[in-house]
Amino acid sequence: DETHEHVRTRSIEQIRKCIPLCEKLKIHILIETVWNGFCLKPEAFRDYIDEIDSPWVQAYYDIGNMQKFAPSHEWIRILGKRTLKLDVKDWGVKTGFCSLGKGDVEWDKVRNELEKIDFKGWATREGGDGGDDKTAKLMDELLDL
Repeated sequence: DETHEHVRTRSIEQIRKCIPLCEKLKIHILIETVWNGFCLKPEAFRDYIDEIDSPWVQAYYDIGNMQKFAPSHEWIRILGKRTLKLDVKDWGVKTGFCSLGKGDVEWDKVRNELEKIDFKGWATREGGDGGDDKTAKLMDELLDL
């Protein structure tokens, strides 16, 4: 029964309490883009991260999760250097979550935007593609990280 604004305000207050410990330990808080109804547009998520106003709080961008709401490459462009980690998966209107390269994610545009922001963070695969070797090959082909 909470409003979007209440969740936003309360979560920012709680996250800010953790920032001194993050600074001390030199660790980041990564906030993942998920389908929970909160910040479903890239501009809203960017503004949320910016309002927290700490280099210790960054985005954990889930490529497949957010394809439903706006093209993945637009999320990457708008979030820019705020993105420290990627969750690599594909999603399509007809396929739902699927093997990499089988959904609606425009991987060439994703790769181009990652290059533009000079992405140097981590990328993990959520899901399967028929074995670790095949997944590694697909990630290399699609992302070239």
